[in-house]
Amino acid sequence: MSEKVPELSCNEKQIQRLNMADVFLSDIDLQQYLNKPDDLGEYTEGIEKPEGFKRCGGCKHIQKFYMFNINNASKDKCTGNCKACQKKSASKSYNKTKGNRNYKAYYAEHKETKQEHSKNYYQENKDKILAKQKDYHSSSKGRKVMRKSHAKRRYLMANNKGIPYKREYVIERDKQGAEYPICYLCDLAIKFDKELHLDHVVAIALGGKDCFTNIACTHEICNLRKTKDCREISVNHVETVIGRAEKYIDEHPELFNDVVKNA
Repeated sequence: MSEKVPELSCNEKQIQRLNMADVFLSDIDLQQYLNKPDDLGEYTEGIEKPEGFKRCGGCKHIQKFYMFNINNASKDKCTGNCKACQKKSASKSYNKTKGNRNYKAYYAEHKETKQEHSKNYYQENKDKILAKQKDYHSSSKGRKVMRKSHAKRRYLMANNKGIPYKREYVIERDKQGAEYPICYLCDLAIKFDKELHLDHVVAIALGGKDCFTNIACTHEICNLRKTKDCREISVNHVETVIGRAEKYIDEHPELFNDVVKNA
């Protein structure tokens, strides 16, 4: 399990933001700074701002650096408005436009761009994402959620059995005579075992069967990128996998004796 980064204390956050802004105080001045309130109230013309404080462009209050979000392009590494003002502004903007938003239509229109962004983000942050997932799965809440999820999946799979299969049957079938199995989602070869996932084409949770005609090879990234409602799965995907499965059964009847006998 990856080592968790301890949460910084309030004082540590303040010191961190001072260091980011290249503000270094003596021990006495630093202690006085930490003892001061986070918000000194509304700015008064002519009053000099104490070191380590900034005037918010929204509420006009003088506040400590850590009361602002980080902006590396700024000299003091602070955004123009404090966190509270930014939150109010974002909420106001959301409430103003939320009735005009159609997220499904937007996703459909920008599907390829969104998927490419997700793919790149996953590749760039894979270790961080997997570590976070691992930490969650090992937590009490994560274990409880996963136990419930696995129990539901086992129940659905037990009650939605189809033609039995083995992993090697699916991989051999999906090679289609080539050296590597072909991903049913992107139609590209899966060259490394660590990239190979077996995926139910029609998800078990959506009524799909645990069946040789509903299981196919896919890249890890393609499988993880697939949405829960399987909106990417087309009739062609389903029919293609069924066709491959039926052809493989016809060519290898000795592996599917029960199926052939009942045909």
